[in-house]
Amino acid sequence: MSEESINNDAKNLLAKYQYLLLWISYDDFDDIKKIKQDEFATTFYATWSDKKKSNKRTVALKLHHGSKLRNERFMNELRAYCDINAKHPSFLKCYGISKDDTSGDYILVLEYTSSMCSLRQNLHSIAQM
Repeated sequence: MSEESINNDAKNLLAKYQYLLLWISYDDFDDIKKIKQDEFATTFYATWSDKKKSNKRTVALKLHHGSKLRNERFMNELRAYCDINAKHPSFLKCYGISKDDTSGDYILVLEYTSSMCSLRQNLHSIAQM
């Protein structure tokens, strides 16, 4: 999957879920600290200065390695969060997407919880509802 197709897919999702998702500038994040890393992604803790709402919130940034050039995993996970958030607003919220200034890789901007777990674990929690 090319960067152009990821950009187009992301734009389509942002348009479809405009009330749920934002494009968030990487410059809006402060105090970024790494939480965990695996072969597919690195998760960070950060403070997001939401200029539209004039407030700050703690978020998790999930940077998908290689998503700049080829990573359907990022778009699949973004779609899953969008679909689930539309049906289950109490589920771990995905605020939007961003792009790392250094690597060019895409980032999911997620609600931060003290026990950050995987999408699979979150889906299991939804199934138990």
